[in-house]
Amino acid sequence: MGRRRDGQAVGTAAAQRDLRQKLQEELDTVDWRALRTQLRRDSVILVAPELDLVEVVCCVAEDRAAVVAGWIALGQLRKPGVAELAAWERELAKPFRVLIAAPYVLVQQA
Repeated sequence: MGRRRDGQAVGTAAAQRDLRQKLQEELDTVDWRALRTQLRRDSVILVAPELDLVEVVCCVAEDRAAVVAGWIALGQLRKPGVAELAAWERELAKPFRVLIAAPYVLVQQA
């Protein structure tokens, strides 16, 4: 059985439930203005609206590479594009749901 980045065992139902609960508690909503620093660090990853942000971060934290690679291939998990960034700069109060999977900040438009 593998281990998550925080050292806990993965694969058990209890471990997955604990991680999901922890992430639900950490889920936050911030405006674009608050994310600009993370963008300069090149750590912002945009999650498609049809995906469950908590599930995505669980997969990243548990190193489920095949699942994550599938989302990347479909464009559901990606860096924001130039047009999106320009639009968000015009609307600094635009809300985003946010979770951290260090070193990444995964965001989803709220």
